[in-house]
Amino acid sequence: MPPYEMSLILKTLQRPELVQALKRTCEAVLTRGGVIRKMENLGHRTLPYRMTAHGKKHADGNYFLVQLDAPTNILPDVKDELQRDLDVIRHTCVRSDYTFPRPCLTGPCTFGELPNPDHERRVWKMKVQKKLHLTKHDERKARNKSS
Repeated sequence: MPPYEMSLILKTLQRPELVQALKRTCEAVLTRGGVIRKMENLGHRTLPYRMTAHGKKHADGNYFLVQLDAPTNILPDVKDELQRDLDVIRHTCVRSDYTFPRPCLTGPCTFGELPNPDHERRVWKMKVQKKLHLTKHDERKARNKSS
């Protein structure tokens, strides 16, 4: 069974009704042979925009993240049941078997930048010029006199 990550936005409810709504969503997965690995409450937040679900407009909701393992053939049934649930504003289920490799865990963190070999020479030259109190104008005069 491949791993999935299901995000849920439930409408604003009192704690007992919220627990019942979560039980219904979890039973939709469990009765069809899925396994729930982790459930995370992301809290009560205002929605990024007003959402309409089941004929009602919602401005805020409870966010949940559920990590589960399920056979691929049960997902349409689970999504259909969540779509008909009156307490669910939005739901999304994505496959989560891809792990993002973090670039900074090993070695220096370059973020794909190419090193500039000329940079050190330019910095050294600017430091020397500052010490000698030379400007670009003085440097051009020196070049013109030597030629």
